[in-house]
Amino acid sequence: MNAESIRPDVAALTDEALVLVTNRGLVKRAVRMVEENPPDLSASIERIVARFADGVVTELPASLPFTDASCSCGASSACRHRLGLVLAYRARFGTDVGGPEWTPGEFDDTLVESHVGAAAMRRARRIRGEGYQATVHRPEGTDSIVRVELPHCTVRFLTPHDVGHTHSSASEHAAPESIALAVWAVRAADESGSDEVFVSGAALIQDSANSALAKVVARTILVDGLPGASGVQHASAVRAARSAEASSTVWLADACRDLADQVEAYAARNARHNRIWVASLIAEVYARVQLGGATDSALAGMALGTETAGETPLRRSRLVGLGARVTATGDAVSVDVYFSEIDTNAVYLMRHQWPGELLTGHAVAGRRVAGTTIGALASSTIVTESAVRRANRSIRLGRRGIGKTSILPLGTDAWADSPALSSDYDDVRRQLTERRPSFARNRLVTDGVGIVSVDAVVDTDYSPAGQTLTVVVADGKGSQAQIVVEHRAEAPGAIDAVLHAMSSGPRAVAGRMSVRSGQVCITPYSIACDLGVVVPDLAPRVGMSSLIRSAGEVSQDRVVDAVAGCLSTLADLSHRGLRFVSEADVVAIRGRADRSRSVGMKSTGLSLDRLADALTGHDLEASADAWVRAVLRLVVADEFA
Repeated sequence: MNAESIRPDVAALTDEALVLVTNRGLVKRAVRMVEENPPDLSASIERIVARFADGVVTELPASLPFTDASCSCGASSACRHRLGLVLAYRARFGTDVGGPEWTPGEFDDTLVESHVGAAAMRRARRIRGEGYQATVHRPEGTDSIVRVELPHCTVRFLTPHDVGHTHSSASEHAAPESIALAVWAVRAADESGSDEVFVSGAALIQDSANSALAKVVARTILVDGLPGASGVQHASAVRAARSAEASSTVWLADACRDLADQVEAYAARNARHNRIWVASLIAEVYARVQLGGATDSALAGMALGTETAGETPLRRSRLVGLGARVTATGDAVSVDVYFSEIDTNAVYLMRHQWPGELLTGHAVAGRRVAGTTIGALASSTIVTESAVRRANRSIRLGRRGIGKTSILPLGTDAWADSPALSSDYDDVRRQLTERRPSFARNRLVTDGVGIVSVDAVVDTDYSPAGQTLTVVVADGKGSQAQIVVEHRAEAPGAIDAVLHAMSSGPRAVAGRMSVRSGQVCITPYSIACDLGVVVPDLAPRVGMSSLIRSAGEVSQDRVVDAVAGCLSTLADLSHRGLRFVSEADVVAIRGRADRSRSVGMKSTGLSLDRLADALTGHDLEASADAWVRAVLRLVVADEFA
C-alpha cells in the first residue's frame, strides 16, 4: 500500500474545508508555517506523523479526523500544527479522490452509527419519525463539498467517501444527530431526483386533528368577523397554534400564532392590527391545511412545516451584517438586524423591541444589545460562539459566550465574498418568480432578503405625493432593478441616506427583494459604497436633499392597483364576517371582478364572480371556500405581479 492511498480523506481536505472546521486566521498561520519550515512527515498504515521545526510532534492515527490528532504543543483542539500536518500531507500526496459525482447517500446506517453513536442515531430516528425538510447543495466545478441545509443547522461533508470529516454548524450536543439527518436527506434526494426533500419515517404527514382545529378557528373568524370576536376566538387561535406546534407542524403553528396576535391586537385597539394581513392569514391557514394532505410529501412537509421545533445552539459562526429595518407599531419600536452566514447563502434575523418608547432609527442605533450597539451589529462582521438559531432563520445571542463574540467593522467591499451576493438581476428575478407561493413554502423571516451588486445608477425619481424615492440601478449586463424607499416617521433619515450612498460609488445593496411589473424591486437595509456601509433606517435626519421628480412621470401599474383593490374589498368582508355581508358588498365584489378582467386578470374576475354568487345564495360554507380561493389567487398575483 503506497502512502497516497493511506489517508485519501486527509489529502482531499481543501483550505475552505479547514476554515470551516477552524477559522481563516488559524489556517493562514498554518500555511505560512508550512511554507517557511515544512515539517518532517512520515506516513504509515497506522498513523501520520509530522515533526515541526519548533520541536512539536503531531500524530494522526488511522481512521481519526485530523481534529483528533495528538499534538505535543498542548492545544486541546485544532491548532496550527494539526493543520500543518494536513497541509504537508496534502502537498505531498494530494489527489482528486471524489469529484462532483460523489454522494453522502452512499453511507449506510451502520457506518453512520459507528461515527455518531447509538444515542445520536436514536435521537435522529425520533426526528425522522416526525419528519423534516432539507435542501441538498451538490458540488460544483472542482469543489467536492456536499452541503445540506436542515431546519436547524447546516451540515457539510468535507471529503468524498468519508463520513469522518463531516462538519455541522449545530452545537456539539446536537451535531451528531444532524449528520445522520443529513445523510438520510441526501439519500432521499438521490432517490427522488430532487434536491428539496421531505424525509419522514411515517407514512402520513398530516395530523388531521390539529390541522382540522386550525382550519375551524380560521373559518370561525372568517364567518363571524372581528367586531364580534370575543376572548374565546383568541383563546381558540392560541390553542390551535400550540396544538400545531406540539405536532411539529411549525409553519402552520406560526400562521395560527400570527392570527391569534391579530385577533388580540384588534380587541386591544392596537395599531399592529392589519385587516389585509388578517385576510391573508385566514387564507394561508386554509391553504397549508389542504396542502398538508397532498400525496407529494415534500410539498406537504413544506406547507405544514413538519420540522424539528425549538432552538438550536450553533457552533462558532461568522455572520456578516446586512443592515437593519426599523418598524414602529403603536407605542412600540422594533428593529430587525439581518446577517448573512459567510459560508452559505443563509440569511438570519435578530429582532429587538422597545415597547412604550417612540424612538427613531437613529436613536435605536445607539441602544446596546449583547455588549454592543444596534448600529454596530447592523454594519459589522460578528464571530460568535453564542448564536442560537430557530427553524424560521431567526437567531439570538445566548447568555453563554457573550464574551466570546467578536465584532469587526465592515469595509466598502463588505459582501464581495458572500454567497448571498448576486451580480445578475435576471437570475434574481428568475429565482423570485420560480418560488412557490408564500402559503406553500417555508415561513422564513428572512424570505427574499439578499444582496445585489450595483454597476451603475441609471436614474433617480422622487414622488412628493407618496414621499417615495426610487433609484434605478443596473448590473454588468445592463439589466435594471429598482431601489425603493418610502418615508417613515421612525426612519426620517432613510431617504437622504440612500441618496447620499447611491451618489458615493455604490458597490452593492442588501435588502428584501420582490418582483414588480417584471422588475426586481429592493427595499434597502444597507448599502456598501465609498462611505463604508450605510444603514438607511439608522441614519440621522440631516435635512432632505434637493429632490426633483424625473421628467418622465411613472404611471401606476394597473395590475398592482387592481390586486390591491380586490384584496382590500375581500379583507373588509372577512373583517365584518361573511354572515353579515350586504347587497352593497356583493355589488362591490362584482365591480372588482369587472376591474380585474379589464386589466387581463380573467381567472381572478371569474373567482370573484363565484364568490358573489355564493354570497347571494347565502351559503356560508360555499362562500368561505370561494373567498379563500379568491384571496389565494390575489396573494399569488400580488407576489408575482
